[in-house]
Amino acid sequence: MSQIRTVIADDHDLIRSALIPILEDGGRIKVVSSVGNAADAIDATVDHAPDVVVMDIQMPGLDCFHAAEEIRRIQPDVRIVILSGDYNDRYIESALRVDARAYVTKADPIDHVVKAIETVMRGKRYFSPSVQERVNSDRVGQVTPLFNKLSDRERATLRYLAEGWSKKEIANELHVSVKTIEKHTQSIMDKLEVHDRVRLSLWYVDYIYKSDNPD
Repeated sequence: MSQIRTVIADDHDLIRSALIPILEDGGRIKVVSSVGNAADAIDATVDHAPDVVVMDIQMPGLDCFHAAEEIRRIQPDVRIVILSGDYNDRYIESALRVDARAYVTKADPIDHVVKAIETVMRGKRYFSPSVQERVNSDRVGQVTPLFNKLSDRERATLRYLAEGWSKKEIANELHVSVKTIEKHTQSIMDKLEVHDRVRLSLWYVDYIYKSDNPD
């Protein structure tokens, strides 16, 4: 079985140096590049054609989620694994929007990164327990007609919510009040039977974004 070619992107040298021997210990994973920022992760993708990119969120320079989009544009089959100490709703929403297949926190045992890489290579998702609490992965892959219940304005609101926009930003974009956006959001949740923003984001990524942006 071929090795899983992996790029590590983290601005902390100690984290990268600690990760490499652990990832490579079993012989299944090969770290082909270790870089300190998101822009270099893009270059490493071009140079090494990895199967997996393990990426921190808070690195200097280019935003990691923009980099993830570019990485997947360059190499659509690459699996993005987020490894970060931060896992607030906005970060989780953004990770789902760029179709990150795993989200591991730095508070987890480091072997969880190995599990994440091996899991995403089997075509599945992997979330840390603390992240899993915010994500209902049981809905992944289901076919649903529920989107057809949404009005055009509700569909626009859902898209912006999934992209991580605040309700105020959405209201300004759609030229309505924040109260109107709140009503749209509640209506969307009721119609889709999804009851928080993270799950809305996952729903949008799996049912709408992927169908509009096939690999």
